[in-house]
Amino acid sequence: MPPAALQINDLDYRKQSPEVADRFRRMKERPVVLSVRGLEKTFDSHEGPVTALKGLDFDVYRREFMCVIGQSGCGKSTLIRMLAGLEYPTEGEVLLDGNPAKGPCPDRGMVFQAYTLFPWLTVKQNVMFGPKMAGRGGVELEQEARQWIDMVGLSKFENSYPYQLSGGMKQRVAIARALANQPRILLMDEPFGALDAQTRCQMQSYLLQIWQKIDITILFITHDLDEAVYLADRILVLKANPGRIDEIIEVPVPRPRDMDQMISPEFIATKHRVNTLIHPPTEDPKEEKLSIPRLTPVGDDVD
Repeated sequence: MPPAALQINDLDYRKQSPEVADRFRRMKERPVVLSVRGLEKTFDSHEGPVTALKGLDFDVYRREFMCVIGQSGCGKSTLIRMLAGLEYPTEGEVLLDGNPAKGPCPDRGMVFQAYTLFPWLTVKQNVMFGPKMAGRGGVELEQEARQWIDMVGLSKFENSYPYQLSGGMKQRVAIARALANQPRILLMDEPFGALDAQTRCQMQSYLLQIWQKIDITILFITHDLDEAVYLADRILVLKANPGRIDEIIEVPVPRPRDMDQMISPEFIATKHRVNTLIHPPTEDPKEEKLSIPRLTPVGDDVD
């Protein structure tokens, strides 16, 4: 076995520094914002009922940053749509501050992967849309909208339209628009999945800065292991078929976070653990290999 593999296997993702352990202790002393109890979702199909999620139970604490990760098809997006009230569970319930949460409401903000801004509205008008629908208006609302726009670093673009913005800028506007309703929890469904690598890293940094400054709890769906470890206090790992909780991991990487920590022992150990859960090693190496016929001339092998 190569030395690098030995080093990774010797790392313990559960080992926390005293500072990190104290942070988790204080986090668990805060009120629970979101509770999921016995949550299940079954869809009808031509072949009969298909269970997408089964028996989910977990809590999210106030000002916690939780990431949800799992294989494709494990029900991540179905879960967040139920938490947002866009889908109804077959069984179980979602509680917000201890009260049943049914249907969409301003207390749960949502940011999607696709750019969902209204193309006929400016940046400022998009951010003001939710509060306006709630009956607010006037100069005070404009001032609040500008504060959110300033917070996401787009004060020079408040009168621009979505088609004039880059992908990262559009998602910053989407975050500001969701936060303008002052939700208790921000739900994010792979919001940076369509961005290039550099913009994605920048958006992760922006999001952490925003989260540190305001009273918001974040539940963030991702398929990216580095993103989950970099952002999260805890990572909820889902198994597939049906989707169910495999493990909830406390990330031992200290805060505040920066990109240099991606090569730290704590980061590598946590990423290795998440990867092992999502892609468990098989006893038969042949199962991991695709059955592909040779389509190149003999003697033209590559490693």
